[in-house]
Amino acid sequence: MKRIQKIAWWLLVWISAGFVVSAIAVVVLYFKVGMPKAFAGISFMGIAGFGGLGPLIFGKDKDKVTCDERDKLINSRAAVAGFGAAFLVTGVACMLPFSILGPQATISITWLPMIFGAAALTSFFVHALAILIQYGWSNKNE
Repeated sequence: MKRIQKIAWWLLVWISAGFVVSAIAVVVLYFKVGMPKAFAGISFMGIAGFGGLGPLIFGKDKDKVTCDERDKLINSRAAVAGFGAAFLVTGVACMLPFSILGPQATISITWLPMIFGAAALTSFFVHALAILIQYGWSNKNE
């Protein structure tokens, strides 16, 4: 398995773990303290930060050629997919309140970091997922 695949799996695991733990925390806090304070459970998304340690944990490939044209094409396509998904999340996060509340409504500025974080995590998640899909989810040594 190539280094980029190992890093992609590492990212998928940590981002998914952060999302699941955050969702559980928000649901538990909702029933304990109510909805405005339940959003504090989103802070467990910080677990996804461990995904950034992937390049440090997985050393360089031992092969003479660590990256060929196919690997560069796969990474380029994955980057475009990640950008597209982040753009879609940002668009939905911006247009959904507009369409529900109307053009005269206002929202709190505290939502902006959450929108940015959601777009960033979506970009990393989809990038890693696209890498694994293009490589075939496992090492086929092709």
